Amino acid sequence: MKKWQSIVILTVLAILIVLGSVFGFLSLDNGELGITNYYAYITNISLGLDLSGGVYAVYEVDESKLTDEQKSDIDNLIKGTMASLESLLFSKGYTEAQVTESNKRIRVEIPDEDDPERIFSLIGRPSSFEFKEYVDGKEGDLSLNDANGKVKLEEKFTGTDIASTGVRYDDSTGYYEVVLSFTEEGTKKFSTATTALTGSQLSIWINDEFVIAPNVNSAITQGTASISGNYSYDQAYDLAVRIQSGSFPLVLKMSESNTLTATLGSSAIKAGLISGIVGLVLIFLYVIIMYKLMGVAASLSLWFYSLTYLFFLSIFPWVQLTLSGIAGVLLSIGMAVDANVIIFERVKEEYRNGKTMRTSILTGFKRSLGAIIDGNVTTIIGAVVLIAFGAATIKSFGITLLIGIIISLLASLLLTRLILECILVFNDESKAGLFGLKRDIEKGIPEEDEQEQEETSVGSNKKTKRGGAER
Repeated sequence: MKKWQSIVILTVLAILIVLGSVFGFLSLDNGELGITNYYAYITNISLGLDLSGGVYAVYEVDESKLTDEQKSDIDNLIKGTMASLESLLFSKGYTEAQVTESNKRIRVEIPDEDDPERIFSLIGRPSSFEFKEYVDGKEGDLSLNDANGKVKLEEKFTGTDIASTGVRYDDSTGYYEVVLSFTEEGTKKFSTATTALTGSQLSIWINDEFVIAPNVNSAITQGTASISGNYSYDQAYDLAVRIQSGSFPLVLKMSESNTLTATLGSSAIKAGLISGIVGLVLIFLYVIIMYKLMGVAASLSLWFYSLTYLFFLSIFPWVQLTLSGIAGVLLSIGMAVDANVIIFERVKEEYRNGKTMRTSILTGFKRSLGAIIDGNVTTIIGAVVLIAFGAATIKSFGITLLIGIIISLLASLLLTRLILECILVFNDESKAGLFGLKRDIEKGIPEEDEQEQEETSVGSNKKTKRGGAER
């Protein structure tokens, strides 16, 4: 790498760090610098119940809709409904929503939501969902006894055949569409129905009310389908939630709702932010004292990592930061520091064994790679398990930890190395002390270097002999 290239890279990195620090922590809402209504991106990080409070609603089972068989199995049906609610809320980005049950009443708590009434009303809206055939303006059940004799299903296609719903933006139309994912049984039914109704229409009914009759363009056999109709995001979102709420084993009706106050509040957020910055500063001082210029490279990398980490937390849809989530952030930063320490200690060991400064640094990164990846991969697996199977109260920890570990790997193995290579351009072997490198006892040249020197010497002798012969 040439000096001018190093200067360009370090300058660009410095600019990015300064801009990231300004836009990450400074809100410009009074016309400063000609900018109004800009808020620091860390303020966009969604907060959990313990930090920002939220709202709750209590639902009762509409027993008038229950059959005798359902009444005898009410406990299992309530558990199934709670599981469906948790899945629905998580898929819509409410990772810290809590669903509990007491005396056959289901309580749902949602943190940091601008329009909670919409989600609550959609959950509590009784939703019996069905697909029906739509022929010549008339609807017929998709069943074995269908009057048209076209569709042969053993059972009606209902909301329980849907595993999940979502919203997706369609680049080709510029509108949003509803995406459906079916259960194994639902996939078979939907495949049979769409195969028979290709070129016809399939109507959707919610609460025995006609909603829409999309065209069946082709047979759908893979277990996923989409419904398009020039929807805005809100329209597609509401339809997706209504469809998925139709898959609940029980019909719910809201009995009460109210707000929840934060158990920790804004003072805890400020204290956490201050303690995090103080902790980072102390880490920077430690690594700089211990590893000199290598510590400077690590500090720049860690600060850039921290800014990037906070940015991703502010835009990632499933992040709702709680006290446990903050613990995940701190653990991620600790893992990033640990990776740098492992690398630098390996570099010092290589230098003590007689290698040159540049070779020691390159070898240190190479030989530390396995240990760092092993440690981080095991942590990533643990985070994924927490997200997939953990309770709502620890999902935030798993999500923040997973994001942080992935970014820290890139920062430690790529960015720190790039910064060190840029700094090395301006320093020769005589300045190894500036990198915190020293040899306790002078050791000879390692075997691999001796072999390299021997080959070079032999080559030089051959060249001399040829030169003599030529003369």
